[in-house]
Amino acid sequence: MEISVLADSELSDAERNEIDAVCDQAFGVAQGEETNSFDFQWVSQNDWHVVVKLEGAILSHVGIVERTGTVDGNPVNLGGIGAVATIPGKQKQGLASAAMQMAAGFMQNSLKADFGLLVCSQETAPFYRKLGWQEVAGPLIFDQPQGKATFHEMTMILPGASQDWPTGTIDLCGLPW
Repeated sequence: MEISVLADSELSDAERNEIDAVCDQAFGVAQGEETNSFDFQWVSQNDWHVVVKLEGAILSHVGIVERTGTVDGNPVNLGGIGAVATIPGKQKQGLASAAMQMAAGFMQNSLKADFGLLVCSQETAPFYRKLGWQEVAGPLIFDQPQGKATFHEMTMILPGASQDWPTGTIDLCGLPW
């Protein structure tokens, strides 16, 4: 098994298509169909990709978006986690956990993010809690074509080493990831 972090600009078309296929399979999207979780427009591409490969095939993926958002108007450097996916036949084998751990180290050591941040449903929150992510109060707002929108599901952060999570309105200052 090989786990690596790749810049989006380093991906070949074949790798990009393979990542899309992993996400489609994991989220139950039929070929050619589109999914739009939570009925929002999401960021179109990640800045970084953590991929888990076995014999050259991508089995699991975690996307990372670099972003400066704000909490109560104060800037916070975020590593945004999204597109956490493992192909169905390999789920529950620790691949996504390994990718998330690699992503956490990369965000802290290479990106120097103050915090990791992700949004999820109540059903997927236990997976992230086991990896050290914590639920935070919002509200969480972000850009949409029609203006600012509020996310009403769960917002979780991975605490940084240098500071405590501030309280107040979280603004992603862009599209959600």
